[in-house]
Amino acid sequence: MVLTGHYVYFVCIKLKNTNHLQTSLLKYILVSLAFLLFCNASAQEKPPKWSIKPYVGFQQSRFDWSIAGNSKGTNPNVLSELIWEKLKGPSYGLDVSYNIIEKLTLKVANQYSSISKGEATDTDYADDNRQGAFYYDLLNANKGYLYNIDLQLNYKLLKIGKFRINPIAGFSYNQQKFYLLESASNPASNGLNSTYEARYKGFDFGGEFVLKMDAFSIGATVLGGFYTYSAKANWNLIPDFEKPVSFTHKANSFALSGDINLSVPLNKGLSIEADYKINNINTYSGVDKAYFNNRNTEETQFNGASFRKNAVFVGLKFSF
Repeated sequence: MVLTGHYVYFVCIKLKNTNHLQTSLLKYILVSLAFLLFCNASAQEKPPKWSIKPYVGFQQSRFDWSIAGNSKGTNPNVLSELIWEKLKGPSYGLDVSYNIIEKLTLKVANQYSSISKGEATDTDYADDNRQGAFYYDLLNANKGYLYNIDLQLNYKLLKIGKFRINPIAGFSYNQQKFYLLESASNPASNGLNSTYEARYKGFDFGGEFVLKMDAFSIGATVLGGFYTYSAKANWNLIPDFEKPVSFTHKANSFALSGDINLSVPLNKGLSIEADYKINNINTYSGVDKAYFNNRNTEETQFNGASFRKNAVFVGLKFSF
């Protein structure tokens, strides 16, 4: 009986240890499975490293600037004013994005627009507040281009359900070339081929707001930019002006741009997207320098400039 009692005790201890090992093993398996599921879920949520988006569309824009009669901004306060309007043409773009870390993305956006239709007016005034016009001309402006490149950092800051808020900071460069061309209705404009080339450089700050659903996502981007402005003109029919640089403008600008984006995924790595973009740039007063063949350079007040652009695009986004 003693041996049997010891045997029974030994068997009970062994069974108890076996049950303990089985419980520990089961816990280990469950924890391992949970960890693997977590890792798999994290891997599924991990964004692709690269995305490339080519797109095409159509743009309409307007641009104007004016100068005063002297460096104090008087005599008169608006001496000469140029307005380009109804500028239309095709647009092409390419966006390339790279996911640096999980929440930080670097994006390079390029966009080129051709001006194939438009008109311009050139008006000179003798009196303040655009009174006493003594020169007016309506000209063709169906040539030129608009180009911009943006380098942006996008940070995924906040996610509330299906809604996301992503701050954006970046550098922007804009270059535009506008033409004044001869008009069939104005014989005096024969041979006119004058150009005005403007450049904006500066920094953008803003945010992206995205609602991401299973079947689609819709986003809105708003950016404010602080730029330096420089421009040069070649007035080819005025013999007193130097060529190819007849006069220059320098000032500072503030830009406000926006983008409404609709994205519909076709599969894991491909989506079709539509965008409506606006870009408004207001340039403040600065310096106009005119260069002449037979007299010294003259300075007057550059009253500022205004640029407006609206564009619609459709494109494909490849993610991998």
